[in-house]
Amino acid sequence: MLRLTCSSALAAVLLLSAGQAPAQGQRTTGPVATYWVTVRTSSGLPTGGAGFNPMAMMSGGGVQKSLSLQLQSERTAASPDAGHQPPQGLGTGILPLVTPRDHPAPPPSDFTPPSRGDGGRVRMLIYHGCGESTGSGQPLVIEISTDDPARGASQMAALMEAVRVSPETPPSPGAGRTYGEWPNERSSQAIPANGSLVGDHLVRGNYTPDIAFRLGADQDFMDPVQLTGVADGGPLGWHAVGGARGYFAMTMGSNEAGDMVVWTSSEVPVSFGQIPDILSPADVERLIRQGVVLPASTTRCPIPGAVQTAAPESMLRVIAFGGEANFSYPPRPNSARETWNIEHVVKVRYTSGVTTMLGMDMSDLADEDGRSRERETPDSRQRSPDPADALRSVLGGLIRRR
Repeated sequence: MLRLTCSSALAAVLLLSAGQAPAQGQRTTGPVATYWVTVRTSSGLPTGGAGFNPMAMMSGGGVQKSLSLQLQSERTAASPDAGHQPPQGLGTGILPLVTPRDHPAPPPSDFTPPSRGDGGRVRMLIYHGCGESTGSGQPLVIEISTDDPARGASQMAALMEAVRVSPETPPSPGAGRTYGEWPNERSSQAIPANGSLVGDHLVRGNYTPDIAFRLGADQDFMDPVQLTGVADGGPLGWHAVGGARGYFAMTMGSNEAGDMVVWTSSEVPVSFGQIPDILSPADVERLIRQGVVLPASTTRCPIPGAVQTAAPESMLRVIAFGGEANFSYPPRPNSARETWNIEHVVKVRYTSGVTTMLGMDMSDLADEDGRSRERETPDSRQRSPDPADALRSVLGGLIRRR
């Protein structure tokens, strides 16, 4: 009963976003199956284990396309089997949706914050806003120490409470009676660089009704985020990305004292990792009004000089938030007196992002073929834990609890 209630609530959200909300007083059942497709375009630093060209990385090269497929059904099968047949233009063939096996929980972390000679104190310096200079009151300093860990945690909690993101609940193991996903241990092939989602899609299996939907030319992979300025030391900018609803930029680095230095394009303080790569269209619009997300018309956001002084080397990420495509079957009956028996709902959501490094000379990280090369030094062979790991652990815990 609980599963059906959760599925019905999720269906209501999907149908509202698709403009197909049930008429007032209309009885609905289902959906039997819920299917989410997450469409990502990534550039810059590689998301997988493949080699990369550092020079292309600095301007957002090395484009990768990826999909995450998640199917949840209220039907069961002794040996669950399902697959997604995409258009021929994707270049992958049928993508098997595998039901994951139960895995034991990972052992508890034995990480202990390193001694710094100052009571184990770790600080996060938070800057925010586009422009050559920072506003008053910056940076916001959050301090976490072994002497008083609750204080830093409460500061982080207050920061996250001030800027909230509506949680999305995609299909997951245990949410329905049967679950399948791709990529998985059986299949994790790469999407070809010229792969396209345009055309007819069919999901078929022994625990789900057939799910058929069609994506148009404006529902394909988003274009990559192509940076301007940063490769030659200029102000941060990017070319407009088709279909983008808004943008968000952030950096994370550290200084010689071991402080974590964070900057975001938000007009208000936001922590690194607080804004996910994918937001619902409603959240994008709300966060634009709050000054957290940059409007779709934005193509420039200079990083303040104080940030680059505080962390001469840092990681930069720029996200272009895409829209959604929502489908349901069968169509809603015209009569409110007729029960709407929903077989399936589908959500396709989009994002594009680039990750690169600022302040680093990447030329010495590549060999003659442009492939990455590890630089081994006595320090790198036996390196002590990063002092900021304690702060990252607290930050990650807070994000997971939201």
